[in-house]
Amino acid sequence: MATKEEIIVGLEMTISEAKRTTSLFAEGEWDSKRAAGWTPKEIYSHLASVAAIIPNWSQSIMSLPEGADLAQGMDVDRLTQMNAQSVAAMASMTPEQVMKTLEANYRKLIDYVKSAPDEQLNAKRRFFSEVVPVSDILASSTVLHGLHHVYEAYSRLGAPA
Repeated sequence: MATKEEIIVGLEMTISEAKRTTSLFAEGEWDSKRAAGWTPKEIYSHLASVAAIIPNWSQSIMSLPEGADLAQGMDVDRLTQMNAQSVAAMASMTPEQVMKTLEANYRKLIDYVKSAPDEQLNAKRRFFSEVVPVSDILASSTVLHGLHHVYEAYSRLGAPA
């Protein structure tokens, strides 16, 4: 089970790695497509947007009954549409503004994790086939997801020419 401290350390690491790797970008690289088809600017806009919605999402999953299946009724098309809208809403921002928004949203998420009651984080919910603590779902959807995208934004391997 992921602890509050582990989630917070992971979120802090996501911020620091995002800053470190983007500081190494060459001129124009923010708008260079990566292997997944997104530019770093789009990737960081996505992460900033996800970080902003996680506290509300976490509250809603914590309010579900024990063992409730979070994937049941999940509308992937709607989630994809919401993601596209949130990324598009940040399209006019400069890279510096995107990174400031990302950090601000991650800091708010860290504050949320710090204040979340342990009994809510320890509650178990079904996520696809496994029953796991909410803290593990939160860690996966924030830390692992965020670090995956940070390294995806940094990687030039397999990027379209």
